[in-house]
Amino acid sequence: MANQKEIRVKIASTKKTMKITSAMKLVAAAKVNKMQKTLVQARPYAAKIKEIFTNLEASLSEDQKNSIPLLATRNKEETILLVIISSDRGLCGAYNTNIIKATAKRIDELQAQAKKVKLITVGRKAKTAFNRDSYANRGVEVLESFLNLSSLPNSSEASLIAEKAMEAFLSNEADKVEIVSTKFISLVASSVQLSNYLPIEKPKVDANSKFTADPDVLLEPSATAIVDTLLPMYTQNLIYQALLESTTSELAARMTAMSNATKNAKEFINKLVLAYNKARQAGITQEISEIVGGAAALE
Repeated sequence: MANQKEIRVKIASTKKTMKITSAMKLVAAAKVNKMQKTLVQARPYAAKIKEIFTNLEASLSEDQKNSIPLLATRNKEETILLVIISSDRGLCGAYNTNIIKATAKRIDELQAQAKKVKLITVGRKAKTAFNRDSYANRGVEVLESFLNLSSLPNSSEASLIAEKAMEAFLSNEADKVEIVSTKFISLVASSVQLSNYLPIEKPKVDANSKFTADPDVLLEPSATAIVDTLLPMYTQNLIYQALLESTTSELAARMTAMSNATKNAKEFINKLVLAYNKARQAGITQEISEIVGGAAALE
């Protein structure tokens, strides 16, 4: 059993750690509350712009779609570009681990199909994970890494990421672009999702949906011109929405992780206090025994 001094040192250091984790929990809780409000406001806009784009795309013929590079489907998909959205910081539980595992699994699947894989990483954790020699030796190339993004995602950063992905697609560096990100569900739950980014696929429309293409609607200028104008904004919004979802998930995961760490620290302190009391009692008992023994020897 450790002596009383060692236990006191452990108790003091654990209390300091608990103060840090408790403060980080409060900070993350405040931030995730703000991000939740932003996300709730952004989701209807994302859904509406997707709805508008779906209607416009439905009015185009196959020849018109193929005339727009971002809508045209490639005959061969030999090179796949993955945009991986992670975080710059840790201490957020299994958030980054889940993203890295999902990406590694997707890379294995694509390489099993004899496809080349290229990456765009967002966040320091993804860059660190996929810049290793093991991936470079397998032919996985990192085209660009975006680090130290704002704590609150903005359209400028989303535009930079979108432009890099579109540049790779339009220059034939990649035949298809996919996004690996996290979807926020609740404060205690999130899920890693793999979504297609380029070429833009026609979203599935419910047969009962009230939103259908109207042949009597006249578009000015042409539908092709409108779609071509909306495409950059639409693609940027897809990245922006993915950043919002991922950032909210990260903050929620950090709040949960720090809450668990604070709880574990309290339990550990209670165990240390119990051990300290036992050691103290054992010391007192030993001293009394020594005194009684000494007194008996003098008689």
